[in-house]
Amino acid sequence: MTQQFTHLFRPIQLGSVTIPNRICFSGHATMYAENNLPSERQADYFAERAKGGVGLIVIGGSGVHESSKFSSAFNIVGDERAIPGYRRIADRVHEHGAKLFSQVDHFSVLEYVRSYRGPVLSASPILDVFSPEIPKEMELEDIEMIVAATAKAAQVLQAAGLDGIELAATQGMYGMNKFLSPAFNKRTDEYGGSMENRCRFLIRLYEAIRKTVGSSLCVGLKLVGDEFTPGGLEVSDIQQIAKYLEATGYVDYIHVCAGTTYSLPITVPEMSYPLGCTVHLAAAVREAVAIPVLAVKRINDPVLAEKILADGQADMIAMARGLIADPELVKKAREGRLEDIRQCTGVNQDCVGRVVRGASVRCIQNPAVGEEKALGVGTLQRAARKKKVLVVGGGPGGMKAAEIAARRGHEVVLYDKGEELGGQIRSIIKVASRADFENIVRYLKIQIGKLGVKVNLGRELTADDILREGADTVVIATGSVPLRTGYTPALPDVAVLPGVEQGNVKTVDEVFDGIDQIGQNVVLVDEFGEMEATMTAEYLADQGKTVEIVTRLPYVGVHIEPFSHGPQMERLAERAVVCTPFTLVTEISGKTMDTVHSYTKISRRIENIDTVVLVMGKRANDKLYFALKNRVPELHRIGDCLAPRKVSEAIWEGEAIARAI
Repeated sequence: MTQQFTHLFRPIQLGSVTIPNRICFSGHATMYAENNLPSERQADYFAERAKGGVGLIVIGGSGVHESSKFSSAFNIVGDERAIPGYRRIADRVHEHGAKLFSQVDHFSVLEYVRSYRGPVLSASPILDVFSPEIPKEMELEDIEMIVAATAKAAQVLQAAGLDGIELAATQGMYGMNKFLSPAFNKRTDEYGGSMENRCRFLIRLYEAIRKTVGSSLCVGLKLVGDEFTPGGLEVSDIQQIAKYLEATGYVDYIHVCAGTTYSLPITVPEMSYPLGCTVHLAAAVREAVAIPVLAVKRINDPVLAEKILADGQADMIAMARGLIADPELVKKAREGRLEDIRQCTGVNQDCVGRVVRGASVRCIQNPAVGEEKALGVGTLQRAARKKKVLVVGGGPGGMKAAEIAARRGHEVVLYDKGEELGGQIRSIIKVASRADFENIVRYLKIQIGKLGVKVNLGRELTADDILREGADTVVIATGSVPLRTGYTPALPDVAVLPGVEQGNVKTVDEVFDGIDQIGQNVVLVDEFGEMEATMTAEYLADQGKTVEIVTRLPYVGVHIEPFSHGPQMERLAERAVVCTPFTLVTEISGKTMDTVHSYTKISRRIENIDTVVLVMGKRANDKLYFALKNRVPELHRIGDCLAPRKVSEAIWEGEAIARAI
């Protein structure tokens, strides 16, 4: 074991449980449950992280009662039918020396589209910014119902062989947090008003747990460190609450989180937030209590984790996304293989961004997430016959295909017409807030270098060039090119937008390839409502340009996941970028643009435009693929060359194709 980590790999005592190291895979909803019961997919997912060396795993997405059920993919802990499933997960996690806890929560925010048909239950009937309906204020019998369900959940977890239970009083979505917070708890009975009264509900839950399972389970608390919400809990309030709860003797540790639905982005901070952005909150709680404290949020690097521990800011480090991206992060750190860690980018697109839409967790970099049985560590087999594999295109998909093909023992040659690997990511990382996309390129470059992939840059191959290579298998990953037609499905009878042929009409690629060719006053026409338009606008504004985004959609960035949308729009507002929704462009003429409101049909002319930037789709760059079709022994195309999509699809297809070669 490397001597670099003198704190990270020390055991720690949490209540009655000894954790073998200081890294926790923190609780998060995966949406892998089946009919609200633990699934084999969950067992595979958590076992993968245990095998990768993590000391503690906390199962998230775990409601105590039917009234928390917004999907059949969400665990309901207090159901005795869950015992065999939880036991299966516990056995597989324990096999690798890790400990297993489960969160227990009660959601006070539910979408209309949910399994549970009753009212949302909360401390007070206050509309939440993240909810479409006003909840029912919990009556005393509702409180007793949740207390009983929590005791039952503890009983289920004990019977299943888990090691601990963690109550979730954070992030504003959970009823426990709603009771604690003066911003959301307006009760006038014994559960509202003073700090002691607002803590009463939580203490009732702890009393029920201890009465049911005694000290056999470790009992923890995930506590908001600062709500960052007007009228809500601040650091000094949390210190007082933490002391008060510690004095009860019920709580074995405190896991310090941050934010509410009002301050949603800080609950799962995206890549524009600094690493370790809420560690100071854990440090503040640690000053107030003697029990162990866990720090969390944007800690994707064991070196940073070690420093937090060494500086006395926390006793343990909790990671979710970092261990989703690389389940072997702990093992690699222990072995001193830091450059082999696949670091989380914080993009949020495929993890929490999918969960909030009711889909299961994935990862843009790690295709094995949720597919551990088929694609996890140890599943990759050497090829039966060594082949010469030629990959054309050095973007993420092409590099992934090269990496996996090389791991399978093939001779791999990669060509790219550019001077650097990375494809479109080389443009993305020019935007300051998107810099962590570099993690994808860094990891793949290191891996293909170690695996002996022959990389040839600055050369654009023809079909004849490829045929002369005599490869057994050719993978085309040549990406896509921006469309210049200005076509929108909102005007399906207009194939080409009048004026797009002008020299002052550019594409996103041209913006990043030659900012000196872009004028002062810029209008972006956005068809998709994704990050491409907003980050391009941010980049242009940072170059001193005056920018307006026009879109036919209801608002700019409508399809950006909610944890990233707010910070992105704040950055645009800070840069005075004008956002104009419900707007269709009908013609570009010189320095003017004619538009019409999508519904009122009122016309507007925008004048004095120096440059128009089209964010209106791409087409697959597939000419080389079709020039080779039926001319090489084995031919594949992946990523945008197959159909223009996102980086996650390119990496997934690179992995899948290389496994099949």
